[in-house]
Amino acid sequence: MDKKDKLLRYSIQVSYLGILLREGLLTDEEYEKCMSSLKSDYGIVSDILVD
Repeated sequence: MDKKDKLLRYSIQVSYLGILLREGLLTDEEYEKCMSSLKSDYGIVSDILVD
């Protein structure tokens, strides 16, 4: 998987998490745990992305 595909997959998953949070299907704690896991899985060290 190249860098662009990896970033796209990460972005889609973050978007879905945001929807679940807004709809009240996740608590803030659950959201943070999921985000932490995603960042770890995709090697994201910051919320600010620089290409």
